[in-house]
Amino acid sequence: MTGNFLDSTPPQLLRRVRRVAIALLIVAIGLRFATLDRKVYWHDEVFTSMVITARPRSYMTADLFQNKLVTPADLLAYQQFVPELTLADMLVRQGQEDVQHPPFYYMLLRFWAQLWGTAPAVMRGFSALLSVLIFPAVYWLCLELFESSLSGWVAIALFAVSPVHLVFAQEAREYGFWTVLVLVTSALLLRAVRSPNWQNWALYGLSMALACYTALFSLGVAIGHGAYVMGIEGGIKRGIEGGTNGGNRWFRARLGRRTVAFGVAMGLVALSFTPWLYFIATSQEALGNTTSWTSVSLPLRFTLQLLAFNFSTGFVDFNAAGSDRAIYGLILPLLGLQTYAMVWLVRSAPGRVWWFIVTLVGSTALLLWLPDLLFGGQRFTVARYVLACVVGLQLAVVYLLSTWLVAPQRWQARLAQLVLALLIAIGLLSCGVYSRADTWGNKVLNSNYHQLAELINRSDRPLILADSYDHFPVSLISLSYLLKPATQLLLLPNVGSSFAIQTLPAGVDTVFLFNLPDGFRQRFEAWSEQALTLAFEDYWNQVWQTTAPPSSDLDPTPADPEP
Repeated sequence: MTGNFLDSTPPQLLRRVRRVAIALLIVAIGLRFATLDRKVYWHDEVFTSMVITARPRSYMTADLFQNKLVTPADLLAYQQFVPELTLADMLVRQGQEDVQHPPFYYMLLRFWAQLWGTAPAVMRGFSALLSVLIFPAVYWLCLELFESSLSGWVAIALFAVSPVHLVFAQEAREYGFWTVLVLVTSALLLRAVRSPNWQNWALYGLSMALACYTALFSLGVAIGHGAYVMGIEGGIKRGIEGGTNGGNRWFRARLGRRTVAFGVAMGLVALSFTPWLYFIATSQEALGNTTSWTSVSLPLRFTLQLLAFNFSTGFVDFNAAGSDRAIYGLILPLLGLQTYAMVWLVRSAPGRVWWFIVTLVGSTALLLWLPDLLFGGQRFTVARYVLACVVGLQLAVVYLLSTWLVAPQRWQARLAQLVLALLIAIGLLSCGVYSRADTWGNKVLNSNYHQLAELINRSDRPLILADSYDHFPVSLISLSYLLKPATQLLLLPNVGSSFAIQTLPAGVDTVFLFNLPDGFRQRFEAWSEQALTLAFEDYWNQVWQTTAPPSSDLDPTPADPEP
């Protein structure tokens, strides 16, 4: 047992906490399936649909971005299945173009979408369904780690109102499911360490293999698990196997039976991952193109703002701007609470408890932060990358509140009740604001596309000019979900410094230049003799607008997407 009163929870307290947790669990499940189609289906979700249908970006740009006049339906066709493209085609094309995302989640989603369709609400519904598993997973982990049903119910209550888990539960990406696998692999590791037989280690290895085939960030979790097992074998002070004997809290690594078993399990995991390692090795150019943005350093102030926001989203998220000073009145106390919870954990918990959470948080943090420190970049500031760290900090808060709820000092118990109530209230409010919103910060590139689509849709007979540069073709599909069906789009190859337009189609009144370079805009103004005005701009997009000049009819090549 933990030695911190968790083994002697008053039955009345346990019943109260359990009732609250079950009520919040019902609310959390309802929120996960509410308004699934409200928010913009953004770039990364569009890419998910392209992956599972085996129709990635390069095929679309080769087919459509060839001076073709199309409608939104032509772009959205690349979100649909075609009979001749099989699961094998999906795996090969994903390995060639999107190797940073292993295929397990996408395989499951493909089977789901073949049954129910590829509408955004259906795609997000699959993530929401998988995310419900986070609740039994965190309860199980708390039983293995804290040996306390009280901590399990406290964890369910906090995870149920955690905005970050709701956000990723409603995104057609793998990160909500990966969070579940982080919890499951951790629980299986603790069980294998406690009962080291081959069956438990085999289950742990299988779960870690699935985690690796879901997200490459599982490497950080695996490193943390390895450090934990080595610490267990070496003997962390403060009762590594139970008890609290005092002394320093450092550990020495030792090659014991459990370390060997862990090494064998991880060796088999690495062997099972060899097929995807082949794609990683042979698709370096694609990997570099899709991850190069993570190597771009951000200003220090912006970095600190992102870190503060990301490490507080386990408890609060109102989608506030970094310049909104009022939100720091919530964020800073929550960061302080998590810091104190980690200190309390290390000072009061048995070594096998605190060392597990420290290694879970620390391994992922170091894996992301060290490259940023040594080579520059923004890896550590990306919310989805640090989910394992957020989970670890949430578990530290769970331990703090659980131990204080059963503390003999009445003031500690009352303070814990107050803090728990405040965290639940803040979390519920955050989740409510998120559910009612049309967009959210995680939509990044396309977070303001509702506004852009409204602007285009209310214009007279619009034409959108766009080219195949960078991520803009995929973002254009995101926009197409919101456009009127009759909207026309003239899709160009990467224009660079060229200007190949000779004429525009007849029957067009308003022309929009979608994220085209300044040189093209200036030459368009000179060619059309029409002044352009900036119609829409945010951090990632710039759209210019003008009245269509007199023109002869363009005879477009019909858009006929090929697999």
